[in-house]
Amino acid sequence: MKKIAIVDDNREYLKEIRTEIGSSNWGYPVEIDLYENSDQFLSSLRNGKRYDLCLSDIEMPGKNGIELAGEIREPDPYMLLIYLTAYTKYAVLGYKVEAFDYILKSHFKQEWKRVLEKIKKEFEKSDCDFYFVQTPNYFEKISLSQVLYIYKDKKYAVFVLDEREIAVRKSLKQIREELAGKDQFILIERGYIANIEKIKRFEQRGIELVNGQRLPLGNIRTAEVMEKINSYWAGYRNVMGIAGDYNNC
Repeated sequence: MKKIAIVDDNREYLKEIRTEIGSSNWGYPVEIDLYENSDQFLSSLRNGKRYDLCLSDIEMPGKNGIELAGEIREPDPYMLLIYLTAYTKYAVLGYKVEAFDYILKSHFKQEWKRVLEKIKKEFEKSDCDFYFVQTPNYFEKISLSQVLYIYKDKKYAVFVLDEREIAVRKSLKQIREELAGKDQFILIERGYIANIEKIKRFEQRGIELVNGQRLPLGNIRTAEVMEKINSYWAGYRNVMGIAGDYNNC
């Protein structure tokens, strides 16, 4: 499911846009929330609500859409922001605050089909780079590039990021299945999945991560882990056009 917020001070326009967006061919469920001013929307974000996409008017009482963008980025840097505007002169301002796109209100129905396809492509791309943590009361999108390793703690799998940990009530086996195809993640020992991109040093009895932390390495997995590390970085060097042997790095 993708979560969408629409922010506009015109209540009738909000309903009209919700109908158009809700009836679009997304290919998956979407949940749409409406906000009549930016303060309501920001309050919702500060209370933990997260969205994949926000469509916002630029000219609104209180904080306008441009001011809103600056405050959106702090609680949710990955949210796509699209501006709804009556004037083309605001398009340049939208790009200055890294808006994903903008739509003229008078041409919404004509423009929406183009923008929808652009959004779906971006969602497809970003879904490959994130892990989604979701419970009945909580949702968070974790960038896989931030994950150092994952370890088992009783009934939980714990994602260790650069500055914090996030516990998910799943087995490590489930996490491995969900990360299938993400070649940078390998099982190095029973109870530990490491991100190859975060490994600084490899030894027979353990690995050292970029933050200086050491993780155990099972004896029976040493050769397998070494092979996967070499294979991963060899593939990376081929893509980047870099010559060399990992063992000599």
